[in-house]
Amino acid sequence: MTYLLICCVAGVWGIIFYRVFTGMATEDSAKVNTRTAREPYFNMIDHAKDVVVLEMNYSDPFASGSSEPVNVPVSSVQAFVPMAAPIKPQVNWSGIIYSGQIFNRAEKRHVAIISINGKEVMLSEGERANGLKFIKRVGDSIKVEYQNATKFLSIK
Repeated sequence: MTYLLICCVAGVWGIIFYRVFTGMATEDSAKVNTRTAREPYFNMIDHAKDVVVLEMNYSDPFASGSSEPVNVPVSSVQAFVPMAAPIKPQVNWSGIIYSGQIFNRAEKRHVAIISINGKEVMLSEGERANGLKFIKRVGDSIKVEYQNATKFLSIK
C-alpha cells in the first residue's frame, strides 16, 4: 500500500512540475499586456478656435413672476480675467522650538514643551498659547498651527 501511495504522490508532483514549466515557457513567448497612456480629451481638442456663441435670451429663473426673456447686449458681456492669487505672508518658524514631551499620568495625556519666541510653554493637544495651537502629536514630532500656517516640528 505504501508503494502505491508513493507512486501517486510522485505522479501528482510530476503533473504540478510539468504544468509550472510549460506555463513558464508559454509566458516568455506571450506578449505582456501593456497599458498605453492616453492623452486627456481636453488636450485633444483645440479650444482656442471655438466659435460657440452663448445665447443669453433665456428667462431669469429667479425673477418673481416674470417669465419674459432677458436680452443682454453682447458688448456688456466681459471676458473672464483671472485674478492673481493673494500673497501669503511668510511665517517666521525660527522662533518656535519643540523641546520635548512629558506624559501626564494623572490626566493620561501627552504634554509638549514648546518655546515660542523665547517663552517656554507646556501644551496638550488642542490648546493654544501666544498665537500657537498644538494640533496633534505624531510619533516624535508634533503638528502646530501658527499665524494660519501649519507645520510639523521635530525635537531639537
